[in-house]
Amino acid sequence: MVHFPSELLFDIFSRLPIKSLLRFKCVSQLWCNMIDDPSLAYIHLTRSVEEPKMLILDHQTKNPDTLRFTEVVGGFLKADMNLVTKFAKSKACFLESCCNGLLCFTKIYDDRVLVLFNPLRQEVIALPPHTASLLPGKRKYGLGFDSSTNTYKVVRVFKFIRGGCHGNLSFNLGAEVYTLGTSSWRPISKGPPCLLAGRPIFACGALHWFVNPYVEYIVSFDVGKEEFGSISPPKYYSSSHLLDLGGNLAMVDRSFDSHIEIWVMKEYEKKEWVKEYKIDVNPPLGILDDFWVEVIGLWEFGEILLRYRESFISYNPKTGVKRYIEILGHDVEVLYYMGSLLSISRFQTE
Repeated sequence: MVHFPSELLFDIFSRLPIKSLLRFKCVSQLWCNMIDDPSLAYIHLTRSVEEPKMLILDHQTKNPDTLRFTEVVGGFLKADMNLVTKFAKSKACFLESCCNGLLCFTKIYDDRVLVLFNPLRQEVIALPPHTASLLPGKRKYGLGFDSSTNTYKVVRVFKFIRGGCHGNLSFNLGAEVYTLGTSSWRPISKGPPCLLAGRPIFACGALHWFVNPYVEYIVSFDVGKEEFGSISPPKYYSSSHLLDLGGNLAMVDRSFDSHIEIWVMKEYEKKEWVKEYKIDVNPPLGILDDFWVEVIGLWEFGEILLRYRESFISYNPKTGVKRYIEILGHDVEVLYYMGSLLSISRFQTE
């Protein structure tokens, strides 16, 4: 076998698809160690040659021994949830957040239990328990990546009671951060300006929650600075949701009867929105109420995948052609997915 310099191997590996690299681990111990090195996973993010896929999370897999990650026809990947539910010791798990191919879950009935899942590597780890004194009620979590330090962080937002004058008590929002590879959570000085809603979207180094209709702005969390902020939407929306569209923060406006609009923030530092797409949703697709239309993301051939109730529709923005996509299963969740080479098992704390 020809021996290549380690520097050359590292450079080659950083440009190869993840599925190929995981197969190459069996070539030698040297290759296995190099492919499992977190530094390769981090640089692989910047040089990724992965084609965007759609990840199907199957919550109703009948065979409990089927723990394999499989590829299905048409740009879809399927991850069996049994590995997560076995690890969490609960059949009911909720996806809190996703970032760079890693998924963060809690138990539905006990969201203090937090696990991290890498579907490509079939690895699940538990995160340390919280340290803050929490009031009853749902907490909000967000998983993000700090490119300045090559670290993954989870932010937890919670309610707490603060005493006031004359014995008056008030409810406040606090937050703490966990950095993957450490042993505990750290409190941060200031929580978000309002209650958060929905699942956060990670884009451009920050997590984003759209809290409309209660507040007319987007709450952001800069993962590197560990600070909350706010972003103004392009206009006030009565019906919308956020998404990651090709690495950019995007917003879907569903306030029309005949179509939806997708606004994209292409220059994040300037906070400028551009109306990028207008998609007609009237028949013959049979969409009667665009409130139920969800834009999942960009995938193969530059098409946009939409979900309408239990149906999936692929839209070609160049031709305007729409086609139905058949996805088997009644309890499935579909996510835009790029995959992660990172082996999270080495970050498991005792």
